[in-house]
Order: sequence, then structure tokens, then C-alpha cells
Amino acid sequence: MEDVYQAVATGKAQFHPLEKSAIITEIVDYPQRAICRIWLAGGELDELMQAEKSIAVWAKSLGCDAMEIIGRKGWQRQLKDYTATAVILAKDLNDE
Repeated sequence: MEDVYQAVATGKAQFHPLEKSAIITEIVDYPQRAICRIWLAGGELDELMQAEKSIAVWAKSLGCDAMEIIGRKGWQRQLKDYTATAVILAKDLNDE
């Protein structure tokens, strides 16, 4: 939680509070394009789905070329206009 707070406080991430939900985004500048990444989201599904649309408009106004979401595989069922481009895997080295 502290990492999220620090990212928002320093401007590295953006906090989008909603009535029953919240979304954290970050703008990722790649060499040839900028992407708005929805990093964290939680709350009411319908509200989150509506917010994604307005966040995409906001991101485009900032010059972003695309949206990206990191989340559970289940989001793929909800976000039909997104294409899975990778799987993110992690390994905790402290468990060995």
C-alpha cells in the first residue's frame, strides 16, 4: 500500500477515485509510443468497466497511443476489446 501511495504522491501513478471503486494508472513512455497502464483496480465491476472508457479518453488526450491492463486472467472475459499480448509470471526467490 505504501508503494502505491508513494507512486501517486510523486506523480508516477494516477489515482482515479470512483463512487464504489478506484483505479490506479501509470503512463509508460516506451521509445516509440506511450501507453496508459491500468495497474490496479478494485470495486464494483460495472463502475470499473464504465471508468475504463473515460480513462481511455483521458489517456488519449495526454498523447497515449494505447491502453494496457495488468490483472487477473478473468479480466479478459470482461474486456473484449483488449488483446492478450503476454502473460506476466513472477517467482518469489525468498521461497527457495
